[in-house]
Amino acid sequence: MNCEEADRFLDAYLDGELEPDKRAELEEHLLECAECEEKLRRLREFCSFIAANAPHYPAPPELRNKILARLEVQRKSNIMALARQPWLYAAALLIIGVAVAWLTFSPSSEKKTADQALANFKRAALLKRVCDVVSPDPGVVKPWFNGKLDFSPPVVLPGLNFQMRGGRLDVLENRKVAAVTYKRDKDLVTVFVWPDAGKPLPEKSWEIGENSVCAWHVKEYNFVAVSNMDDRDMDEVVDQLRDAVNKL
Repeated sequence: MNCEEADRFLDAYLDGELEPDKRAELEEHLLECAECEEKLRRLREFCSFIAANAPHYPAPPELRNKILARLEVQRKSNIMALARQPWLYAAALLIIGVAVAWLTFSPSSEKKTADQALANFKRAALLKRVCDVVSPDPGVVKPWFNGKLDFSPPVVLPGLNFQMRGGRLDVLENRKVAAVTYKRDKDLVTVFVWPDAGKPLPEKSWEIGENSVCAWHVKEYNFVAVSNMDDRDMDEVVDQLRDAVNKL
């Protein structure tokens, strides 16, 4: 097994899903390859980090109380009607209660996308895989995506003394997206781009821990930017990026 093959099997290995023969081959390779062993260590650290810090959305206590309250109200309603079709009324009541509670307490899809983008941003930094193609030139980075994606992402420069580091492939909303990274001193910004496919992202921003996340939509593309900057500096970068894309 070579390093390229080993890299493809690391996730399945950590999840315990690798077939016994492949597992044995991979472990034999890891004993002889310090680079792959180090990659496995960083991946294991990242998984532990995500398990400890990733947002979870458990059903709130109010959901159980709301369903029980509705069932109690229904139980006290017309006994004769329930006697004729008790399962139908109970099932309908339960579905209504769950739907109302879900709409009330579930996080927005935009927030889930922001959380996923932030997790990808941190994973790339932890695994030292910020860019697959390294170049400060949009004329080099943009064509690198050709054949790797089913769209051609807009690749622009934000100015403000930021330099493009390069780009990579990533995954958001269960589809491949382009990720372009910019750097200015200690400031790092990664912008995820993909076609809206009829589902444009509304313009929103979040402060999540020590990071800023912004989402917007322009020219039939969705954009999500993640940075270690504060929201004020991030807004300035986003404005510059939006203007640059509009000028294409």
